[in-house]
Amino acid sequence: MIDLAKMSSQTQLIELHPDVKINAIISNGPTTPSTSALTLPTIIFLHFWGGSSLTWSLVNPLTSASYPTVALDFRGWGDSTGPDAKDAYSISLLADDVEATIAALKIRSAVLVGLSMGAKVAQLIAARGKAPLRGLVLVSPAPVIPLILPEDMREQQLHAYDNEDSARFVATNVLTASYRERDLPEFVVEDMLRGNRWARQAWPAYGIGEDVSEGVGGISVPVLVIAAEKDVVEPVERVQTEVCARIQGSKLVVLSGSGHLSPLDKPEDIAECLLRFLGEFCSHGVNDSSELSIRW
Repeated sequence: MIDLAKMSSQTQLIELHPDVKINAIISNGPTTPSTSALTLPTIIFLHFWGGSSLTWSLVNPLTSASYPTVALDFRGWGDSTGPDAKDAYSISLLADDVEATIAALKIRSAVLVGLSMGAKVAQLIAARGKAPLRGLVLVSPAPVIPLILPEDMREQQLHAYDNEDSARFVATNVLTASYRERDLPEFVVEDMLRGNRWARQAWPAYGIGEDVSEGVGGISVPVLVIAAEKDVVEPVERVQTEVCARIQGSKLVVLSGSGHLSPLDKPEDIAECLLRFLGEFCSHGVNDSSELSIRW
């Protein structure tokens, strides 16, 4: 497991409702006094279906030295709690939780970084325009429009995390591209199995089919989209047509050699993309990520 002490982090369990408590791993950012420290945005990490705040644990130490960060567990995942109700894990409700958590933590300026399902949530939050966002980073993003799965594929997803063997197979052979010949971090499978039954079922049952596209075309903050060359879940072409094309001015980076879970396959590249993107509009006031050095 991750040594939070080495990350200079603290955990906080935030009660939003009696049956919804959101776990947050909080890093306070630069420890050296700086005139800009109080104005730095907080990076807020949102995980994929089957993950937790630990999904970002290889990236977070590389970014938290420069910016404050908050890695969240969605309701029903990781150490967060959620209702005992099958319809309580929609994309809209997950977005409500993130907005409420931002308010509870008194975050005045944020950059949302969402992975897969977390990126669908992030797009909805940005489209609503209620949260104090300065930027948006979408990593292997699920589109905001509905995706209707064939029944056999839907059944496979519903049972993908039924046991350790199936979860490990999915993680190594479908979601990542670099762990077939090296050990997968143990937290990956643990996270998949820890999700409560309604959270695990919600994405294939109805979350992936939820239409949250209203207002996405009006997103006005800088947007960086990171796709992965070997992603079989959200292929580069679909990311281009279903995500980038819907968000005016978004910039696309394609990570070579990475699968769907690039924070595990290529954490250094993800961190470099984030730091360069944030540096452009935090340090230089430029709302454009076109000069990134990562291949795109």
